[in-house]
Amino acid sequence: MTIQHPSKPIVLIHLAASVQGRAVVRAALARGFRVRALVRDRARADALPSGPVEWVEADLDDSEALRAASAGVGHAVLQVPTGPADTMAAQAARAATALVDAGLRSIVLKLASASRPTQCAEPSFVGNARVEDAVRRAGLACVTVRPTMYLDNLLKPSARREIVEDGVFSPPIAASQRIAWTSVDDCARAAVELLECSATGDYRIAGPQSLDGDELAACISAGLGRPVAYRAQAIDVFEREVDATMGAGMGKRIGSKFRYFEAHPEEADSILSRPYTPQSGLEEFKPTDVQTWIRVHQRDFLCDGEPQ
Repeated sequence: MTIQHPSKPIVLIHLAASVQGRAVVRAALARGFRVRALVRDRARADALPSGPVEWVEADLDDSEALRAASAGVGHAVLQVPTGPADTMAAQAARAATALVDAGLRSIVLKLASASRPTQCAEPSFVGNARVEDAVRRAGLACVTVRPTMYLDNLLKPSARREIVEDGVFSPPIAASQRIAWTSVDDCARAAVELLECSATGDYRIAGPQSLDGDELAACISAGLGRPVAYRAQAIDVFEREVDATMGAGMGKRIGSKFRYFEAHPEEADSILSRPYTPQSGLEEFKPTDVQTWIRVHQRDFLCDGEPQ
């Protein structure tokens, strides 16, 4: 049972109805925080973790609603949905301004994907950089949490179906690329631990193992108790499939990161391959290895719909 501590401040969690947001809600509740969960649509709150959560309906495009949602909070975990860089920056600026108006001086900025520390033209890296800049321009210090790549991608309906029915995992990245896979729950735990100790700085969250595609498949096979092979998918095929499910143009937007990794293998190694190393502020944090994560999520591989 989660025990909340009245002395702990309220944590405002943006994008709380997303897969990553739900993980942050769970992590904050587990640490005894009082949680205010910001959702775009209150009806989606039923999909969130059970517990003493205050639900607030607000859109990142609505400055007035963001100010109301931010009033009285002591901490915030800011997440911005992936989209055009201008949109991401504007949403981050509105959220950050509302938090400054509420009296906050620092937040945890949780990025949806890995970032390249220096400038480049790849859209997802540009979007992340613009979000960070918007937060700082608003007057907030932030601790930034950056993941490598999420194991939770294995639980997307199409990937899960291929793994269970065909015995294949086929992301748009070469089998030779080593990745220290992390998870949304690990990143959420790290974010809340950093929030609790008022850390500042930049934190790359990775798993404890650096695995190539075949090694990853072996871990999936061991965790599920059935053979699974790694078969890299052509990026143009991946982009067409994304367009079919998410709308025209989304494929190229999401696929651009994988094209960047393919074209810049040294950068891909720098961003993805290095396993987690202990960092100040995360003394309690222990990343989950792939095989353990698979075993914990065995039932999710066999259920219909989006995993909760």
